[in-house]
Amino acid sequence: MTSFAFVAGLIPLCIASGAGAIGNRSIGTAAAGGMLLGTIFGLIVIPGLYIFFAKLENKKKDEKIKS
Repeated sequence: MTSFAFVAGLIPLCIASGAGAIGNRSIGTAAAGGMLLGTIFGLIVIPGLYIFFAKLENKKKDEKIKS
């Protein structure tokens, strides 16, 4: 939730116009993109890898029990 609020706060910086707008847009876009990427990585990729390796470990345990 905090990450999404941070990204929402960067929206005006990403659509800035006027003096120094190019610098503001680039900084805002990089910060928002990095925060979104980090949030998606933390919420989807890391738990997904945990589930994948847990299933892999369970398969190995099952193979040991059968043999």
